[in-house]
Amino acid sequence: EFLLWGQDLNGTGPGAGNRPASDYLEGAGATGGHNDRRRAYLKSVTQLLVNDLQEMVGNWKPNVADNYRATLEAESGETGLRKMLFGMGSLSLGELAGERMKVSLEANSPEDEQDCFSDNTHYSHFYDAKGIRNVYLGEYTRVDGTKMTGASLSSLVAKADPAADTALKADLAATEAKIQVMVDHANKGEHYDQLIAAGNTAGNQVVRDAIASLVKQTGSIEAAAGKLGISDLNPDNADHEF
Repeated sequence: EFLLWGQDLNGTGPGAGNRPASDYLEGAGATGGHNDRRRAYLKSVTQLLVNDLQEMVGNWKPNVADNYRATLEAESGETGLRKMLFGMGSLSLGELAGERMKVSLEANSPEDEQDCFSDNTHYSHFYDAKGIRNVYLGEYTRVDGTKMTGASLSSLVAKADPAADTALKADLAATEAKIQVMVDHANKGEHYDQLIAAGNTAGNQVVRDAIASLVKQTGSIEAAAGKLGISDLNPDNADHEF
């Protein structure tokens, strides 16, 4: 991110990093210095990203004896459900509400926002929340707009307790709507680092509303887990109090 955007020197004012393409040139028109190293590093980390993604694909391939999929399928159904629900709850509470929002809001610090160079934090938060919802509903909308659906936690919870399923689905939708407000602000020119600025009462409230919604949905995740016989889920709160 830093290589592509450069440092954001705007603090809590408008604007992101603004690295010119000439920082990667050699010879006439080159800017920034050390451009050969910058190009080489960008190529290396890009290849590393491709390698990591290929490794992830391999970890989920069927009929492989020693990958993550095989390990997961060898465990009990209860263990698998606990891992899914713990991950959903921990991302909701400790990671997204705590580390990614509460820390930056309380410090009014753009240095603590997730994407501090590109000012793309609103989308990082939105798709974190969307991912939690996707896992629960067993669905995913591809980039071409088509939807992939399959077995879901939602269907299991609904069989055990329809009210718990309805409550969690409502909370997941509410969280997505609260974070959509961040996206809408960014699309109008007020990005996350501006929302958390000291004195921006309305902007601060947008972030607080999202945090509160994430905390509430975490409670509903724990309740849903209980309906499936999974007690003491205890999602990671990253040592934050809410």
